[in-house]
Amino acid sequence: MNSKHIVFVCRDDIESIPPILNSIFILSKLGHQISVITTSIEDDIRDLLNLNYDVLFHLMGKINRGKHPLTAINNNRRFRNFSTKKMTELIDSADIFWLSGETTALSLYNAPICKKVKYIYSCHELYDSSTFFKLIVKKFMLKSVINIVPEYNRAQIYRQWFKLVRTPYILPNKTTLLFEKLKNLKTEKYDYEKLMNISKEINEQANGRRIVLYQGMISKVRQISKVIAAVKKMPDKFFFVLMGAENDFVMQLKKILPELYHIDYVPAPFHLHITKIVDIGFLAYDYSSLNHVFCAPNKIFEYSMFGLPMLCNDVIGLSSTVGVAKAGLCVDFSSVDKIVSALDQLDKNYVKFKENSLILYKTVDMIKLHLALLNNI
Repeated sequence: MNSKHIVFVCRDDIESIPPILNSIFILSKLGHQISVITTSIEDDIRDLLNLNYDVLFHLMGKINRGKHPLTAINNNRRFRNFSTKKMTELIDSADIFWLSGETTALSLYNAPICKKVKYIYSCHELYDSSTFFKLIVKKFMLKSVINIVPEYNRAQIYRQWFKLVRTPYILPNKTTLLFEKLKNLKTEKYDYEKLMNISKEINEQANGRRIVLYQGMISKVRQISKVIAAVKKMPDKFFFVLMGAENDFVMQLKKILPELYHIDYVPAPFHLHITKIVDIGFLAYDYSSLNHVFCAPNKIFEYSMFGLPMLCNDVIGLSSTVGVAKAGLCVDFSSVDKIVSALDQLDKNYVKFKENSLILYKTVDMIKLHLALLNNI
């Protein structure tokens, strides 16, 4: 395949969107010229990408995180002006633009530049609960060369919603960054030595018990309290680790399980230093939206990268992946006793679940998927 110049446009900080970070890495590895128009990127993430590949970044600067209504408007206007300028500069050399997510689409809504360029549009969520973003996404999906979503059912739903001519291309949220390269890089909050010290402390406190990990956004909809309640019933067998940004809900969870070990936010992909030392990965979603029911979490592949058996609830996004692969157990979370039973089964059949988890990770070939994607353009 001839080398292409692919220009990614992403209004969010690039490290906060692991699927885009992965695609940049893979396409660079395949020999394509990559430019990225975005707000900001941590130096360590840029170093990670540039260990072997040159990626050209066009950075606007960090957006304002203030809560005033005018702040969001100003952020959108700033990125619209900045990205339009940079896209115009690159229009003659670019083979394709890759627009990422709803915030990028919002900033570029009705921007004249979008009528002049050929672009891929990747949609990371299913906007059944937001009519506003659903309309924004529709406009971009109808005009794109190809649309990308991370899950089969989402592709079908978007095609039906918007009467698309083509079903969106499915690019799973699989982590592919070379993990062994991370140890020589440091972040602002966590350097390698500090993460190793945290890992050592976790193992000491677990004292031989199976370590159950939840990583990601810490909220009630993730049903963390139910799993913690189950772990509390088996204090001699399991130890619970929670990794994610500190909030009031963390304190509520510690009241349920005082020995819970909490790690504040660690930027992706550096959080994988913690993921690799645990025994069981936990993930669950409620039924409040189709986006949750047909979930496509990065965690499936972050856990399976290290062969972690997974404890999940039975939403179809998890039962159709983790459940079908027998890489873990997907059970009804309405009963804590069912979660207790599932943890017990994961413990007793640990080796087999671990083997299946590793197989799940290997069955998705992201390089082939990216090659096929470019052939479809």
